[in-house]
Amino acid sequence: MTDLEAPAKAQFHAMTEGTKADWDIIATEAMFAAERLPDRVMDHLRLLDGDFGGFAVDRLTHSLQTATRAERAGRDDQYVLCALIHDIGDSLAPYSHGEYVAAVMKPYI
Repeated sequence: MTDLEAPAKAQFHAMTEGTKADWDIIATEAMFAAERLPDRVMDHLRLLDGDFGGFAVDRLTHSLQTATRAERAGRDDQYVLCALIHDIGDSLAPYSHGEYVAAVMKPYI
């Protein structure tokens, strides 16, 4: 498939109608989406730039400060990463953004 071709799509309209070929297409697309997750996380981190939410510093600065403190405290890389991205879900899940990020990172931690 070239960049100009549309990706293959499953043909069913009810889950019970899916064929092996349909599910193979879906599995391939799911793997491709998982490979792009780091780029999407970075995109969401960039969205925190300029989002102050009433605070003195924007959420990107806060996230960078949090990750820096974790790193200076000798925390492991996974902890530092979670500290860095802990607010990316704030706009979609303001009352549970920690759980949101945990769900995003679960396959990687």
